[in-house]
Amino acid sequence: MKFKRLESHNIFPKLFIASFAFLSLASNPTLSLEINTLKDKNTNNYISNYIAEKKVSKKKAQKAKTIKNIVEGCKKNIELADLVANPEFWVGKEVCIQGNFSSFSALALDYPPALRERKNYISLTLLRPKTSIPLGELKIAMKIKEAQNHEVLPKISKGDVVEIKGKAFSAALGEPWVDVIQIKVIKDANSKDGDELNFLGN
Repeated sequence: MKFKRLESHNIFPKLFIASFAFLSLASNPTLSLEINTLKDKNTNNYISNYIAEKKVSKKKAQKAKTIKNIVEGCKKNIELADLVANPEFWVGKEVCIQGNFSSFSALALDYPPALRERKNYISLTLLRPKTSIPLGELKIAMKIKEAQNHEVLPKISKGDVVEIKGKAFSAALGEPWVDVIQIKVIKDANSKDGDELNFLGN
């Protein structure tokens, strides 16, 4: 009686595919795999398809969280004039400030001694107290992703009152450079107190 020789090179890839798929599904039940991919004779294609699907699942699971419009832990706000007048004193310290928003810009970006790259950061500027003139001496940087995911900031308008909790990281050019930790829009410029906008003063 003759036995047909089993070709190991045909059997083992299939066993590997079935085992790999079973273990993957057991460890990650949320990953959607089509059963018919187990029939794929090309092991390399199967693994590539599996990895691609896993990456898609990770992206869906890692959806950006909304940044709340809150500032916590600020017992006392520093006046803008004090921060600008003594930038070296505040380096390495947390600061809490309030002011009227002016605009988003590149003012605090791409300067090597206080480097915050524009590919990862956006700069925002406040107005000088009781004016509509930007306070260019104060450099404020915020991560783009955090600004985009903030629940209010993308809709901010010039003159809106903001509260910022940040950390002063440099005194380059004799000016304060601040990273935003938290930011809160606390008053809409369009709200009226009498007939005037609520510009903050120090």
